[in-house]
Amino acid sequence: MQQHDCSPLNDYIEYSESEMLARSEKFYQDIKRRHSIRSFSNRTVDKTIIENCLKAAGTAPSGANHQPWHFVAVSSPEIKKQIREQAEHHERGFYDGRAGEEWLEALKELGTDANKPYLEHAPWLIAIFSQKKGGINEADKNTNYYVHESVGIATGFLINALHNAGSRLP
Repeated sequence: MQQHDCSPLNDYIEYSESEMLARSEKFYQDIKRRHSIRSFSNRTVDKTIIENCLKAAGTAPSGANHQPWHFVAVSSPEIKKQIREQAEHHERGFYDGRAGEEWLEALKELGTDANKPYLEHAPWLIAIFSQKKGGINEADKNTNYYVHESVGIATGFLINALHNAGSRLP
């Protein structure tokens, strides 16, 4: 049987109780300002900022540490236009009945509809794909575990990283 080293990582920092309280309050005050939005500035965002946020997302825990996700950052106006067209086509089906009345009623207050102009207006779009097969090494074709949960956690890390960087990306 293979033995795994379960000793703490060398970069772990244990803070005092008062430091933990201060850090938790500061994080709460910052993160409570995060909101889902559909209005974006078209100001440029440096590619390195996006890359750093994606690297942060990549540190999320995952089933068997397989990291069953793939991120694609898009800044090309042509590709963003194609994404918008496809998204709006898909969304029209959603708003024309696939969603159901209860869901549509819940969305009324938000004023959302099938039109997604922000997909072209935002400086970057980030697509997140889940991977059912993979593993620790790039060439692995093993079954990935807890794919939806792992991708959801990585997406949460990405959203927090973007918020922390000051980005207005959702």
